[in-house]
Amino acid sequence: MSRKSSAAEMHERILKSALEVFSAKGYSAATIRDISNRAGCNTVTVFRHFEDKMGLFLQVVEHYHEFKFDAEDLNHKLSYLNLHGDFRIMADYIFDLMYQNIHILRIFINDGHEFGPISKYLWFVPEDLKIFVSGYLESMYPDKLSAADISTITEMFLCYIIRTCLRTNVHDGVEETSRQTAKEAREIMAPGVDMVVSMIMRLVRKE
Repeated sequence: MSRKSSAAEMHERILKSALEVFSAKGYSAATIRDISNRAGCNTVTVFRHFEDKMGLFLQVVEHYHEFKFDAEDLNHKLSYLNLHGDFRIMADYIFDLMYQNIHILRIFINDGHEFGPISKYLWFVPEDLKIFVSGYLESMYPDKLSAADISTITEMFLCYIIRTCLRTNVHDGVEETSRQTAKEAREIMAPGVDMVVSMIMRLVRKE
C-alpha cells in the first residue's frame, strides 16, 4: 500500500470516528483524544489531517451531510393498491435509510443551530422523502386529499419514523440496522402506521 493511499484511508477513518463521537457526545463534550482513540491513532495524527476540533467538525458535516435516497427503488416495492401494506413498506424502508444517517441527524439536532457555517446543510426531515410520500398520496387519492392534509400527514408519518430511529439507536457505533433493531423498530412503528392509515381513510371517506 502506498503512503498516499494509507494517508487517505487514515483521513477517512478519522472523519468516520469523529462523526460517531460528535454524534454520541455533542461538539462541546467530544475531544480529539476521544476521536483518535476511536480511529486507532494518536492525537498528533489527527492534527496532521485537521487543523483543530472545529475544522474537523466542519469537515465531518461537509463529508456526511448529503442524504441519498433512491426513490425509484422504493417505488418498485409499492403496490399503489393496498394503502396499509404500502405504508408499512415505506415505514420499514425509510427507517433503514434514516438509520444509516443517524449520526449526522443527531449532530444536526444537537449542534446544528449553534454553528452558522453548517446551517445550510441542516435537515431533520429530508425534503426528498417529503416529496415521495406526498406524491404517493396525491397519486392514490387525487382530488380527495387537500394539499394541507397531505402535507400534515406526510410530516407526521416521517417524523414518527425519525423519532423511532432516534429511540432505537442505542448501540454504540451502529450505522446499519441489525435484525434486533429492525424487529424492535417494526413493533414500535406499527401502531403509528395504523393511526396514519386510519386518518387518511377517514379524510378520504369524508370526501
